[in-house]
Amino acid sequence: MVTDRDDFEAWYAAARPRVLATVTLVCGDADMAAEATDEAFVRALARWSMVRGLDQPTGWAVRVAINVARRRIRRQAIEQRLLRREVPRLPMPAAAGEIWSSVRNLPARQREVIVLRYVADLSEASIATALGITRSAVSSALSDARRRLAIDLSDEPSDEPEGAHHG
Repeated sequence: MVTDRDDFEAWYAAARPRVLATVTLVCGDADMAAEATDEAFVRALARWSMVRGLDQPTGWAVRVAINVARRRIRRQAIEQRLLRREVPRLPMPAAAGEIWSSVRNLPARQREVIVLRYVADLSEASIATALGITRSAVSSALSDARRRLAIDLSDEPSDEPEGAHHG
């Protein structure tokens, strides 16, 4: 006997890769797309009796996931504007100034995790919660940022061509 749960699981297994690919291409951020896709499927499960009766349940999941991703993108943009407005510009000693100059040049996600880890003194799990990303995404971004900062702050000449960065 096929249960509602079996029905949902079969649809989820078939639809999730397509929904994830679509949302990733729309929002351009694989981590955010994965989280938004998962949120859409959680909502679908909660409303499965309604969703399974739709002509296009996968289309419904795509729409929900894109809306979730867009809300998160808007919220992040607002948070970034508020942070830029609220953070006082303090004079820093020369060495610290060099470090923070390098931190400012990191990609946004790497810069966020470095600041939350070393200024706010948050754990990787707390950073993941604060940014709405996975702990593994935090760990990866921290590793990439540390590697990049080590190159930028090294006294040794880099083997990397000028302006080339990984990550």
